[in-house]
Amino acid sequence: MSYITTTLLPVMPVVLLFALGFFLQKISFFSDKGVEAVRKLVSDIALPALLFTAFLSVDLNLTYLILVAGVFVSCFLMVLSGRFIGRLIGIHSPYFAFLMGGFEMGMLGYALFLSLYGEAHLGKFALVDLGQVTFVFFVLMAMLTKEKSGVQKVSELILRFVTSPVIIAILSGIVLSFIAPHVEAGPFIAMLASFIDTVASLTVPLIAIIIGYTLKVDRDNLSLALKTIAVRKVLSVIFFVILNVVLVRSLLNMDSAYTRALMVEFLLPAPFVIPIFMKQDDAKNMDYVSATLSLDTLISIFLIIVASVILS
Repeated sequence: MSYITTTLLPVMPVVLLFALGFFLQKISFFSDKGVEAVRKLVSDIALPALLFTAFLSVDLNLTYLILVAGVFVSCFLMVLSGRFIGRLIGIHSPYFAFLMGGFEMGMLGYALFLSLYGEAHLGKFALVDLGQVTFVFFVLMAMLTKEKSGVQKVSELILRFVTSPVIIAILSGIVLSFIAPHVEAGPFIAMLASFIDTVASLTVPLIAIIIGYTLKVDRDNLSLALKTIAVRKVLSVIFFVILNVVLVRSLLNMDSAYTRALMVEFLLPAPFVIPIFMKQDDAKNMDYVSATLSLDTLISIFLIIVASVILS
C-alpha cells in the first residue's frame, strides 16, 4: 500500500490539473484563440526552457547513443507494422499507421515523468526522447506531409527542424552540457539559470490544463479509436520490453531510471502534431485521429500510473 501511496500522491496534482482543464472546458473558460495562445506559449517558450534544462543535464555517453538509435528504429518499425496490421484487421485509413509511431513527450510525457520521478532523472528521460523527437521531425512529418500534399522537399524538412524552438532548445542544451562543467557559475549565470527554471516550471501546469480542456471523445469513432489504441499499446509494450532487456539491461547495463524513462515514453499516446499535418477538410480522418488521441491520452495516464506502481 505504501508503494501505491508514494506513487499516486506525486502525480495527483497533475491529474487534478487535467480535471481542472476539463471543468474549464465545460464552462467555456477559454476562447479558441485563447487555447491556441496558451499552446503557443507552452510549445515556443515554456517547453523549450524545460527541454533546455533537461538536455543540459543529459549524460551523453557515446555508447548510450545506441539506445537513442534503438528508440528511433522502434518508432519506424511501429509505423511499418501499423501498415501491415491495418490491412490485416480491415482499417484502411492511412493515419492508422501514422498513429503507431512517435510519442507525445513534449506536451504530456515530461509533465507525467516530472510528477512521478522529479527532476533528478530528467536528463535520462531527455536521452530516451532524443531518438523519438528525431523520428518525428525527420520521418513522421515527412510521411504526413507526403500524405497531405504528395510531396515533401528535404530542404523544407530541414528548415522546419532547425527553426523549431524545441530543437533549438535541445541542441543548445546538448552543446552547453559540454561547456558548463568548465565555466564558473557567477551571479549573472545563476540569475539566468533561475529565470530559465522559472519559465520551465510553467510547462507542467499549462500543459495539464490545456490537455484537460481539449479532451474530447467522439462516440461515433469510439470503436475504431479503441482498436487503434489497443494495437498501439501492444506494439509499444513489445518494443519497450525488447529495448529494455536487450539494450538497457544487457548491452549497456544502464540503471533502472532508464527503464522507468522508457516505460513512460512507450506508454504515451502518438504525437499531438499529427492533426496539424492532415488535410483540414478531411473530416472523417480528422475526427478519427482526434478521438484516438484524446482517448489514448486518458488511457496512457492511467497505464503509466499503474506501471509506475508495478516498477516501484
